[in-house]
Amino acid sequence: MACLSCEVVEFKRKSMNAATRFQKETFEVSRTCQILILCEDFAAYERAADVCWRILVQLADDLDFGFNHWNFIELADPDCARSVVKTANASDIILLSLHGADLPPVAAEWLDAFSRRRLRAEGVLALVLNEPPGSSTAVAKLVARLEQSARGMGMDFLSLVQTPEERAFQPAEIAPPELFSRSDYGRLRLND
Repeated sequence: MACLSCEVVEFKRKSMNAATRFQKETFEVSRTCQILILCEDFAAYERAADVCWRILVQLADDLDFGFNHWNFIELADPDCARSVVKTANASDIILLSLHGADLPPVAAEWLDAFSRRRLRAEGVLALVLNEPPGSSTAVAKLVARLEQSARGMGMDFLSLVQTPEERAFQPAEIAPPELFSRSDYGRLRLND
């Protein structure tokens, strides 16, 4: 029969190992930056993936990254919309990638509903505007709307509006690899 003090020491050792393992797992999980891309179409997705690549290049030494992406059209499906809410709640960065200054109605409705349900009060809501804006008033209105949504969720807001000069200058040496290939885009639309 083992002595009581040996059993206590063994229990403490097991508890400390479990606590250390939990702390390591928690630390590793907290170092993963989750990025959600909500986009209009594949071209908008590619621009958002370019932004993600630039983030990854700058922060890869400090963080691990997880990526998910959905098309605005999928937000009309209630099952998809619930899945996007679940993914968005776990995301540190939510990128909305558009071609113009008009947020599609389904995306606007989803954003309004999500901003009332966001569980985390941290992160970044970012706008990636792909086409040169036709009207600076429309862009300002969209930016103000998204800033208000971000504030309501306790998130920071970042606007990445691509100028015509940036569209013309695409150096080959920093071109990002695709996070998902064109064939994966359709297959991964439900984030399998």
